[in-house]
Amino acid sequence: MTQSKQFACHECDLIVDIPELSDAQKAMCPRCGFVFTRFFINARSKLFAFSTSSLIFMTLALIFPFLILTSRGSEKTISFIQALQSMGNDTYLSVVIFMLVTTVIIPAVVLLGINYVLVSSKRTIELPYTKNILRLVFYLHPWNMAEIFLLGILISMVKITSLAHIQFGWSFFAFVLYILSMAMTRLFLDKYQIWSWLHHHQN
Repeated sequence: MTQSKQFACHECDLIVDIPELSDAQKAMCPRCGFVFTRFFINARSKLFAFSTSSLIFMTLALIFPFLILTSRGSEKTISFIQALQSMGNDTYLSVVIFMLVTTVIIPAVVLLGINYVLVSSKRTIELPYTKNILRLVFYLHPWNMAEIFLLGILISMVKITSLAHIQFGWSFFAFVLYILSMAMTRLFLDKYQIWSWLHHHQN
């Protein structure tokens, strides 16, 4: 950010001049405290790196074993999808669908959308539907609930440990890294800055 720009507060509609910011500084509404933006050096490159990493870790989490259960000499390998399917009965089918959508499908759409917008912001000519995709990204990204799924798995493991020995598969660790990468992606996904990159495109 190299110049002061006016911005309407999302919470109280106060018009505020957002000044030039240094690394890790944030601009807040003086009336209600709403955070307009957090400025990070090389934020676009960092956002692209973490969103791409999140996609990679998500893919790995779907491929490899998630948990390995050993009981009475027999061993059972459970994948991420099987962990969801294990809840797939008439009572919890809606929960399975909801978790699949909020843990895999929506985050995948958000991450692919972020990368599409970032590539578009670097081009001389903006890619088609860039602004619509960006609006979809900001609408969907609060619906990522991978952390809740992981918490549910850990709670279930407390009950299972008395019945079987549990080992974490590569998919479990990939899923944890996916959650961490998504957290960093959300940190650098700044609405004010990313729209500024696209507006700079037009100037």
